[in-house]
Amino acid sequence: MSVSFTQFDESAVVILKALARHFPMPTEIGFNDVFPEGEKDASKRAVHIGTIAFLRHEDLIAHDIGSASSFILTRKGLALFDKDVYKHIKDELISDADSV
Repeated sequence: MSVSFTQFDESAVVILKALARHFPMPTEIGFNDVFPEGEKDASKRAVHIGTIAFLRHEDLIAHDIGSASSFILTRKGLALFDKDVYKHIKDELISDADSV
């Protein structure tokens, strides 16, 4: 059996790049937010919803409680961009401690 990632890839890349661009601000990634031209494409909308569900289930993104379609990248999500938030914060704390 073969699994095609084509449709998943389209939504996942758009979602993750949008969240990275705005990190750490919660960002709207509802279907109409990221695919405004695909408003009438029910299949593409279903794939997008499924992609969000998968990214949430895998802890790559986290839901912002303040909005139905607003999310942020998690530590795992940041790792996809080769970013380690713990190392970053630790480095900032160490450099800040030097100035105290």
